[in-house]
Amino acid sequence: MIRLYLIRHAAHGKVKGRLTKRGRRAFRRAARAFAKLEEPLDLICSSVKPHARQTAKLLARALEREDVVELRELSPRVPPASLLRALAERVREGAGIALIGHRRQLRELLAKLGLRDGEIRLRKGSILRVDVDAMPEPRACVPRFRLHHSASEPEDAFLGLRRAS
Repeated sequence: MIRLYLIRHAAHGKVKGRLTKRGRRAFRRAARAFAKLEEPLDLICSSVKPHARQTAKLLARALEREDVVELRELSPRVPPASLLRALAERVREGAGIALIGHRRQLRELLAKLGLRDGEIRLRKGSILRVDVDAMPEPRACVPRFRLHHSASEPEDAFLGLRRAS
């Protein structure tokens, strides 16, 4: 089993894609709540876009870490299969990986993992844990919890076992 933490970047403004003050503050709350859960996390991966990198750095700071890996495969137009192949090169069984990316790709990744559009909303700055059985060709996944910036406790996201496509 591999734990994926899908994180949609925090709210950003139009100017140079920088996070807004409100977006930074809200995601810091979510990152601190996530740190309190003490979920084992082996790797923090971010899109190369500035607002995703800033979000990843806020998460790393809350977890008292400094290592963030930028993956071009986390770009919005890269297919989920390419992302899963890139992750398979970096992970081992039982790993925990945070993926800070964009709505379009995270939604496509959830669809590839067997979750229909709209079953789980992934708002800006929210964190969703999804367990997958294997990489790069997952056969099944189980959504576990979702954490919003406005909540100090995770919300149950269990929808049962899903067959990946």
